[in-house]
Amino acid sequence: MKIAHFIPTLKREDGVAGVLLSIVRESLKRGHESVIVTGWVEDNSISPVPVIKIPSVVFPLYKEYHLPLPGMGGFEKELNGFKPDVIHVHAPETSAFAALKYAKKYGIPIFATHHTNFVHYLPYYHLSFLEPFLWSILRRLYNQVDMVTTPSPVTTEELLSHGIKRAATLQWGVDLGSFNPSFRSGEWRREILGDKGKIILLSVCRLTWEKDLRTLAEAYEIFKKNRDDFAMVVAGNGPAGDGLRSLMPGAVFMGRIVGEELSKVFASSDILLFPSTTETFGNVTIEAMASGVVPIAANAGGSKSIVENGKTGFLAKPKDPKDLYEKAVILIEDRELMGKMRSADLEIARTYSWENVFDGLLKIYGE
Repeated sequence: MKIAHFIPTLKREDGVAGVLLSIVRESLKRGHESVIVTGWVEDNSISPVPVIKIPSVVFPLYKEYHLPLPGMGGFEKELNGFKPDVIHVHAPETSAFAALKYAKKYGIPIFATHHTNFVHYLPYYHLSFLEPFLWSILRRLYNQVDMVTTPSPVTTEELLSHGIKRAATLQWGVDLGSFNPSFRSGEWRREILGDKGKIILLSVCRLTWEKDLRTLAEAYEIFKKNRDDFAMVVAGNGPAGDGLRSLMPGAVFMGRIVGEELSKVFASSDILLFPSTTETFGNVTIEAMASGVVPIAANAGGSKSIVENGKTGFLAKPKDPKDLYEKAVILIEDRELMGKMRSADLEIARTYSWENVFDGLLKIYGE
């Protein structure tokens, strides 16, 4: 089978790109061919398959991302040479509509994945008035493709409730070779802690305000006022980075980390604090669990479908820094409970393999 993937921007630390590349790598193992069509690629070496780059412009709200220019002109000839059996679009933007036009012209099945809760981002940029317009765009695209999936039941229900007719759930996976406890480093912990008895609280995400970073910063302030037995580590970069640093003095900011360094930071930490309420899945939640790190995630969005409250971690009240703090304190003061949750996390994470995910995708592609 030949699969053409469309994504506006292909960059290493982006969650959507990470999912796409995991799908591509798994498809290669099964003997399927793929090509990626994108408006901007950070580095061609990140893709194990050919990349068709099409003209794009910088997205004004987030300058690290590019928006492809409309139309098929940038990819039609090359894609005709590839002759795809199925088209898979990963974002509801200009290239997705161009891919839809191409699919209709050549009679090729087209499939979409709704990775990102763009509608939920609008309030963080004072753009809530655009919500009806954005839902109309989503309906226009998704009701013309053969199927649209989301990575969590709560997101699927939201799409269906807004008039999107063919939505189904296909949860994403985790690379168990890259995220597992074998990467735990006592040396790294000593560099961060000095005192071996302390706990490392970890936050990993793109540093953008729609990740509810203000909730994280307020919880950190509560920690500082009440405890001295922890260290706070933040991994990631983004436009909110400078603002977050000013709100969290004393926290360790790692910046952008990838590869084995990211695996080490995950596995060497103890508790993940993930207050984001805008996730469709929450990749970092399952990466933490696979690494033996107990997650405390917001009881909203995709993360709540991953974490079993009280068994594999805790679900905190959305946008409630005090509850985030109190849930973490339970784990800090009950190491036996933390150990039980860690064991449960490792067991659950093994069921989220990309092999299982791709089995589901193959069924959809085949249909």
